[in-house]
Amino acid sequence: MKAKHVRQPSAEQSRGNLFMPTEQRQTRRLIMRVPMHIRALGNPAHAEELVESMNISLRGAYFPTSLPLEIGSYIEVRFKMPEEIVAGQTHEWTFTARVIHRQQLGRFDKKFGLGVYFLYYTAH
Repeated sequence: MKAKHVRQPSAEQSRGNLFMPTEQRQTRRLIMRVPMHIRALGNPAHAEELVESMNISLRGAYFPTSLPLEIGSYIEVRFKMPEEIVAGQTHEWTFTARVIHRQQLGRFDKKFGLGVYFLYYTAH
């Protein structure tokens, strides 16, 4: 029997199919708990929430939250940058981030796992 070669479809061909995009991370992701304060930007009805990251990198983070945020939402994220990511940092950093991934955690839980991409920051 001859082996068949499977050709990888282009991004346009794979839309709507089960093909997943290739890994696009450009920085090392660390699995660690970092206390973070998050709040939705542009929606004063959402209060600030204290969360803990499940993983974090210099470009983004993933954490559970009960805030009803959708993909594409902008949030503010404040925390002290871990030494493992940026050595010698003792200041609090404030990021403007965009929600790029949202996943329900558990069947009945009202918490969601959010993946955010850091866009801008200031260090205090």
